[in-house]
Amino acid sequence: MPSFGHGTLYRFHQELGRPVSGTQELLSRALGLMAPLLRAERLSVLSCRRAERSLRLALCRERGRLVGRDETLVLGPDAPLWQLVEGRRRRLCFAKPRPLLYVPLRWEGGCWVLRVERFARRPLRLPSACGGGREEDGRARPFTARERVLARLLGEELARSLRQTLKAEQNRSLLGRLMELTDMTAVFAGSLRVEHGLRVIAQGVARRFGLDRVRLYLVDSASGVLRGEVSVDVRGRALSLRSEELPLDEGEEEGGLRKDLFEDRALAVPLVVKGQRIGLLVADNLLSQQTLPSADAALLKTYAGQIALAVDNARLFEEVQALSLYDALTGLPVRRFFTQRFQEELYRSERSGQPVSVAMLDIDRFKAVNDTYGHQTGDAVLREVGCAISRNLRKLDFSARYGGDELLVLLPQAGPEEAVSIMSRLLQEIRRIRVPVEFSKAGWVGASASIGLASYPHDGRTVDDLVRKADEALYWVKSHGRDGLADTRIILNNPQGNLL
Repeated sequence: MPSFGHGTLYRFHQELGRPVSGTQELLSRALGLMAPLLRAERLSVLSCRRAERSLRLALCRERGRLVGRDETLVLGPDAPLWQLVEGRRRRLCFAKPRPLLYVPLRWEGGCWVLRVERFARRPLRLPSACGGGREEDGRARPFTARERVLARLLGEELARSLRQTLKAEQNRSLLGRLMELTDMTAVFAGSLRVEHGLRVIAQGVARRFGLDRVRLYLVDSASGVLRGEVSVDVRGRALSLRSEELPLDEGEEEGGLRKDLFEDRALAVPLVVKGQRIGLLVADNLLSQQTLPSADAALLKTYAGQIALAVDNARLFEEVQALSLYDALTGLPVRRFFTQRFQEELYRSERSGQPVSVAMLDIDRFKAVNDTYGHQTGDAVLREVGCAISRNLRKLDFSARYGGDELLVLLPQAGPEEAVSIMSRLLQEIRRIRVPVEFSKAGWVGASASIGLASYPHDGRTVDDLVRKADEALYWVKSHGRDGLADTRIILNNPQGNLL
């Protein structure tokens, strides 16, 4: 076997050992050093994609210059070049139509390919001693055995440096992704709104990992399904998945959630907190058919724990907030929530010029019900009235428990006449309420209510003014026999005090 001086390989090793910014700089330096050693006009490095059985041009250097080219070789399983990648051949060397040499750049877990080329030259006419002339063959000189061995040794050295550089790039990329994902989790935790936070997370994951689509599902404990929340596409566009449901796979580990699926182009990772399932993260490249790198899959699985914890905290906050905004007995919003919503509706009415009305409702003789039949019966009456309100109002109406047995109803886009009509229908429903009471003569206790109404802008322009006017109308009704409704207009036009 031809021998080489250690100096050539050692100098090559030293040059490749100098710091580089990344793979492109390393390859550019290596090809620049190889060109004169191998007397090559063009050198190329091709990266390998085993899943697609293809080679893609990573860098090309021709006659001292870097050349921008787009080249992909898709190979059959028995192609000589693919045999080289799989280790079934040590190298490939061709003399025709031009000298061409393929050398594997192999390391544990990976293999790229070095391609060395020589071009034909124009024939030259050289002078002879006899005064005539002879023509030199312009064909490029084939690679000698010594050059093939040198190419293999240089390739082995480049493969070691390439492996280290790719690993360093991968580590930097993973660190950058982890930092960005951690920042996104912090943003999510800071927002304390599940819907907004999930969108931020999904968009960040799709962008940072270059995914075609990311979907997030949360467990709906009441119905026992995975309910879709948000889907983000390759452009970062977020779409709601609220109409999509996935069944929880019974009998599986991890609390009934599906096990991790990693099939080259799709990945599903359960979101688990303290052993309890709360959701599912699904990422895929089904559109582009690009393989999901195993390092990305591992990072997403690790990051899923942070997502799960942030989602769980946000959902807990929303539950606590809901408890603070809704009355536990009637299920209606509390006074503070009502006041906020009322103020918003007034602002909207001021801009649009549309009316808005408010009704204050008081259950008649409620204290007597508590004293006679007990507080549990009184609570049952209050619950039934709350249910009647929820069933019979329009979708845009908003009701609340004001305190004790007093309830408020906000009626957007309703003037005095329409407000009277809506509340009259509700009053009829309240009169139909029957709460079973075993020890009463009738076996049940009924309910009735007194209702006072006020409308913007006729009765006031602020929340306080309108609530006060509705309260005054309510007490007018109570002082005139109860079980009816009235507003300022009815009171002024009804001096006898006849109730509606």
